[in-house]
Amino acid sequence: MHSHAKRLAAAFAAGLSLATPVVAQRSLSIDEAVASALSNDPGVISANLDWLSASAKADSTKWKQLPSLSANASYTRLSDLPASETSMTLPFPQPIGPVNLSLAGLPNVFSFGLNLQYPVFTGYRVKESIAIAGLTAQAKEVTKETVERSLVFDVQRAYWEAVRATYNVATLEQNIELMNRNVKLVAQQLGQGVATRADQLAAEMRLEQATEDLGDAKSLQRRAYIALASLTGMDLAALGIGTAAQDAALPFALSTKPDTAAIGDVSSLDETTLISGALDKRPETRTAELARKLAEHSIEISRAALYPTVAITGNATYADPNQRVAFQTSSFFTLTGTIGLLVSYDIGGVPATLDDIKAQTLAASKARSDEQRQRNAIVMDVETCIVNLERARRDLASTQSMVGQAQENLRVVQGRVTAGTAKDIDLSSSRFDLLRMEFAVTNKLIDALIAQADLARATASEEAR
Repeated sequence: MHSHAKRLAAAFAAGLSLATPVVAQRSLSIDEAVASALSNDPGVISANLDWLSASAKADSTKWKQLPSLSANASYTRLSDLPASETSMTLPFPQPIGPVNLSLAGLPNVFSFGLNLQYPVFTGYRVKESIAIAGLTAQAKEVTKETVERSLVFDVQRAYWEAVRATYNVATLEQNIELMNRNVKLVAQQLGQGVATRADQLAAEMRLEQATEDLGDAKSLQRRAYIALASLTGMDLAALGIGTAAQDAALPFALSTKPDTAAIGDVSSLDETTLISGALDKRPETRTAELARKLAEHSIEISRAALYPTVAITGNATYADPNQRVAFQTSSFFTLTGTIGLLVSYDIGGVPATLDDIKAQTLAASKARSDEQRQRNAIVMDVETCIVNLERARRDLASTQSMVGQAQENLRVVQGRVTAGTAKDIDLSSSRFDLLRMEFAVTNKLIDALIAQADLARATASEEAR
């Protein structure tokens, strides 16, 4: 590797700051960034809680299959009745004669009861409700996976963009060194009379432009680091990336470097296998499939209103006095019970039910169309990612071939400078051209890595957490 490229890599590993670090840097690999994001992202946490809530609701729905059994207990204190209302005389004829009866009631009323209601047949409402609750829980779980997969790609892209910005800063810092040497060289040549004032002004202008470019690159680098830190759940206020001085070291260093070996060969990819795998694994297809199933079960829920409802009812009452026992004048508890069969049918609701069935049927048809549209979108997504990866690899190979040309140009210029037919400024320009070409290779390599990560997202080839 050329000496400039070695200095570029060394600057990247050191954090790319020529100033003294104000805080201790910690290393951050791309895998660590992904793991941190999955653990701290509020969207992932929210989706997980949403799934847990839906799962709990699905479990609670299953209990509706059991009979409804309720217990009650009561106590009532009755006021005393006047004597005229607690006795009566029955005027039986002789020889029996009048009979006096005492009707004194009990002042304390105690009652204990059990009520039973069991829906024997509800038009399959309970069955369909359980199915819908289960499908809803599955949909929430798939939504959580969708959020996680999207976050993984966002973090990978943000990481490589931060790496790109870091290499860009390193390249422009090397450019500053070259421009400083060039300014000093032109100043010496001006004193020797072999350079003009215009040459000196041009050199100083190039230095000012290089300084401005470096400042812009450092701003872009900090913005890329802020985006990565935000995605990984870091405390931005504590990191202080935005408010730190421009020459201050960044609080964490990116330890994963772009590697050509990490990029697979596009020609070895089986397009049919990738598309088939994407249609099976992508959470979006499962979400669309679950939406279709939910719509179909909603049709059955609507049809349930066309069936009668049959329920068994029962009651057991243990009371003192018990209302079913007449003329209780002494304190004793009596147990009584009832059991019955309740059949009901909503005749007036039939027209509304038929319209509801029609609406749910149309909604199910829409869900099937949405499912097919989603599958088509996934196929197009995979195709696009394959094309983008192929283009990125082709651009990388083309740019790598230009490095040799820049190296050869530098060798020729060095020979011309030695022979006295070229100036040192020409040598500095050739060195920077090589440095710029090496950065272009790194830039294209990062494009290829992002394209490969995008293909992994499109095909869901990486296992979800």
